[in-house]
Amino acid sequence: MSVNKSNLLYFFVLFSLCISICSCSSDSVDVNEIVPYQKINAHIDLTYYNQLTNNSAMYFDFIEGRSLGYKGHGIFVFRTNGQYYAYDATCTHDVEADEHVELNDPDDADAWNNGATCPVCGSEFILSTGAAPTSESVAIHPLKSYRTSVSGNILRVYN
Repeated sequence: MSVNKSNLLYFFVLFSLCISICSCSSDSVDVNEIVPYQKINAHIDLTYYNQLTNNSAMYFDFIEGRSLGYKGHGIFVFRTNGQYYAYDATCTHDVEADEHVELNDPDDADAWNNGATCPVCGSEFILSTGAAPTSESVAIHPLKSYRTSVSGNILRVYN
């Protein structure tokens, strides 16, 4: 039986390609696997929160008498271009810490940058980029996000 050298070469190239594709594992991790599930269904009356303007954020730890977020860490509501986004205030690097991520000072233009910082590990998350951590952060995953919808003056945050 004679084996054509070009067919053998194609076989080894194809075989190597298959092995490399099949052996690669995905490094992507769902933030929902990092921050455990916590049911949230909160209604925020925007009439009372007129300071929630474009490119601003607010922290909420209780709404309607219930604590919010994983371990009661609270949530951030961020508004930009008329859209509302909500994030859990639990650091994705120090999930079990008692402290929560805190909003940077919005009155300090240098510090604000639409960010929030973990007081434990120092990771900074930029809310305007989907609460992704900065490159200098220890955390490598964004803050857990929640769904939002607006009906009239009521903002609903839920999962």
